[in-house]
Amino acid sequence: MKKRSPAMSRRQFLAAGVTLCSLPLYLPGTVLGYNGGVSPANRINIFHIGLGNRGNELLGGFNGDSRYKVRGVCDCYSEHARRSLERLVQFGNTDAVIIDQYEEVLTQADIDAVVIATPDHWHTKIAIEACRAGKDVYCEKPLTLTLAEGRQIVAAARKYNRVCTGGSQRVMDDYGYMAPIIQSGAIGEVQEVFVGLGLPPKHCYLPEQPIPEGMDWDRWLGQAPWAPYNAERCSGDYGGGWRRYTEYGNGFLADWGAHKFAGVLYVLGLDDTGPVKIIPKGHEGAPWPAFVFSNGIKVHYASQEDYDITFVGTEGVYEHRKSTLKPLKAVEVRRYHGGETTIQGDFAYCVRNRLRPFQDFEYASRAAAVCQLLAICCKLNRPLDWDPDAHCFPSDAQAQRMVVRPQRAPYTICCE
Repeated sequence: MKKRSPAMSRRQFLAAGVTLCSLPLYLPGTVLGYNGGVSPANRINIFHIGLGNRGNELLGGFNGDSRYKVRGVCDCYSEHARRSLERLVQFGNTDAVIIDQYEEVLTQADIDAVVIATPDHWHTKIAIEACRAGKDVYCEKPLTLTLAEGRQIVAAARKYNRVCTGGSQRVMDDYGYMAPIIQSGAIGEVQEVFVGLGLPPKHCYLPEQPIPEGMDWDRWLGQAPWAPYNAERCSGDYGGGWRRYTEYGNGFLADWGAHKFAGVLYVLGLDDTGPVKIIPKGHEGAPWPAFVFSNGIKVHYASQEDYDITFVGTEGVYEHRKSTLKPLKAVEVRRYHGGETTIQGDFAYCVRNRLRPFQDFEYASRAAAVCQLLAICCKLNRPLDWDPDAHCFPSDAQAQRMVVRPQRAPYTICCE
């Protein structure tokens, strides 16, 4: 039986005085929309799943956006959910509730979309099940944990015709301005790109600590291998915590790589494909790992002490936030829809109009795949050939086995 938080369950909320005259305010947007969309006159009912550091940042942003109605919060640690609910009340949202398990959230007919901000190893399972339940999805970056999940999550979005966006706001907000410059030929033909990032993942070996009251530790672990509770293992600290560990993420390589590589792919106009070769550090004297596209462009996974993002072309160099070149000519590039200026605005517009968002799951999964490919290459320490269309290592059986990972029951990802 699914457990609800005693702090404020949905049943308690309804019993507390919701009258029939208030019910139309909470009709699902799909009831009042058309062609499966949400009427522009009505707010999009959303539920937040995962309320750590990033989850709480998103909560404030969505709750403060008049296009959305935050209906509640869900987290496997009741203290996170309680604090988030208190924040909503402070923001003036006294209608939101706590639901303890995301599966029950997905059964609610009056929810249009979910915001997923769990650790990476939970993203794909919840997103696929949300699509199956008829919900649109905003999922934080990196979108997936493994290469196999990238195709699974896109397939679910397409099969169930859902509006699904990856959560990297930096692709457009921080790096998007470079797309018309580079694509206009301002530095000639791009030959190389240098991207400064942190370290790849490592395995987690931490001693056991007492599990805090209200923490469903087995659920937090999910599909990951069983391990004893340790506060650092599941910490959402941006400078440490689960992001560092291969069991739950792909290191700081992916944590910022999901922003920076996604930005680079977008600027290059290659964000719907992937590299064909991945090269380890030291191969033929290479100072850093790198990946190469079929058109010959090489992107280096460089030291963040040496680089931010630098494009090198046949006729010049462009450094992010330093160079002042302008586009040589007008270039059409993909942007947020409807003149929106934020990723959550783009999501709202696309939910209402049933469009694929700027950072559609296809693009977000390709950026995550680059990080995963580099992590595998760093581990195996040899050059790898990759087929971005078939999504496989065509000539390396050991690498191919790393496309997927064993999943712990009962938290396996179920794809149809």
